[in-house]
Amino acid sequence: MERRVFLKKSCKICLLGTAGFAVVLEACSPKAGITLADAKSVIVKDSIATVPLSALKNNSPLTILTIPKYPYEIAIEKMENNNYRTLLLMCTHYENQLIPTGNGYTCSAHGSKFTKEGKVLNGPAALPLKELKTIVSETNLFIQLI
Repeated sequence: MERRVFLKKSCKICLLGTAGFAVVLEACSPKAGITLADAKSVIVKDSIATVPLSALKNNSPLTILTIPKYPYEIAIEKMENNNYRTLLLMCTHYENQLIPTGNGYTCSAHGSKFTKEGKVLNGPAALPLKELKTIVSETNLFIQLI
């Protein structure tokens, strides 16, 4: 096995191990506008995460979703007119987990930075973050996982 492949797989295993066995919505920093929400009612089935809108704080612009057995966190940002943007927090340069900051996301591996909209601020990453397909109903947010 090539060293690069081994390291990527090892990192994913570490991420999965730290995720635990329950869906958890984590907060990184109250100053960053990232909130902690009730994750007990989040359901993942057939690659779709169903997040009750009641689990998302209406006054917070950003929530980070951690799903067990899913290697990356997901940023859920509330937009205007009850729409949501969901971004896969995976660096497009080296597939590393990104760290939410007050105004975007940073990769600790090589220093790539992204805006909260997922656009590249500085590399080595050249591609924007992947936006996940999201559908909003009256009571739930449905996120298509990849």
